[in-house]
Amino acid sequence: MEILTKISPNSAFTFVVPDESHGMRIDKYIVQQFPFYSRNFFQQLINDELVRLNGKIVSKQGILIKPSDTVTITFPPERKFDESIISKIMAEKHLDVEVIAEEDHFFIVYKPANLLVHSPCPRSKAVTLVDWLLVHYKELASIGYADRPSIIHRLDKDTSGLLIIPRTPYAHAIFGAMFRDRAINKTYHAVVHGNPPAFGSIDWAIGRDPNNKKKMSVFFTAGQNTRENVNNGVDQISLSGGKKIRTALTNYRVLEYFDNCALVEVNLVTGRMHQIRVHFAAVGYPIVGDPVYGTKSKLIKRQALHAHTLSFTFEGKEYSFSKEVPDDFACLLKHFRN
Repeated sequence: MEILTKISPNSAFTFVVPDESHGMRIDKYIVQQFPFYSRNFFQQLINDELVRLNGKIVSKQGILIKPSDTVTITFPPERKFDESIISKIMAEKHLDVEVIAEEDHFFIVYKPANLLVHSPCPRSKAVTLVDWLLVHYKELASIGYADRPSIIHRLDKDTSGLLIIPRTPYAHAIFGAMFRDRAINKTYHAVVHGNPPAFGSIDWAIGRDPNNKKKMSVFFTAGQNTRENVNNGVDQISLSGGKKIRTALTNYRVLEYFDNCALVEVNLVTGRMHQIRVHFAAVGYPIVGDPVYGTKSKLIKRQALHAHTLSFTFEGKEYSFSKEVPDDFACLLKHFRN
């Protein structure tokens, strides 16, 4: 683990394949050497021609290795900060991004609603959280993936709340592994239509809506979409026709009941796209103000969903960070309480 903290841009490592790794895919073998980095990370290095097998550039991720082969991995060079981002940020005077905590290896950042975490495509001109981060912390340009530097998890554009921002390659790798292992506790606050039971779990699998590619949908397959699937590490389920859906688990408890609405605390066990929104809509309690899975509201201009708390253990130390709901969410609660 210590070697990971010392990996810097352009660092190269060479390994001799042992007998027990005969016939293994090269990308899987590399991940074994750097267990805190994701397979996707090294697959990108292969695409960028930064992996060599016996001195030759590896062009395919599925190449099989044999004993005594030499595998050389070169970590990517440092990326330069794009100065044009500054003008984009300066034009946005009220982003309301807030650094909640600053540690040696990571930040905890509050993202307001109506702000993308990162650009959805190269042509997009929308200002993003990544833009803000790079203006204030240029060194983050070299952390993680080029299209979303320093980002290890996301919130929807109109969801407010807390995000972990790794500030070193080491932290990016560690937090990536922690999210994959579900070692980070994520708690949200939401206002939903209706009065759901005082507590409960929703464990329906999630996949792309077959009728609308911009939406997600739940899928119920008898005997499969259960809590046990998630607890046993099952990530995907294959349906007839080859369609793949992902297991999902959402736990919740009601904090406060109103007239045909409720404030709920949600514990997100898995982290699928739109998970909380699609799960609550599927059981008949859509989030107030959600224009995609429910209906727009005159009381709030976005879905009433806020990432309230992040808790985890990093390098043996326990951390917990919280951020109370922003003004628009607080005004919604005040309206219902009155």
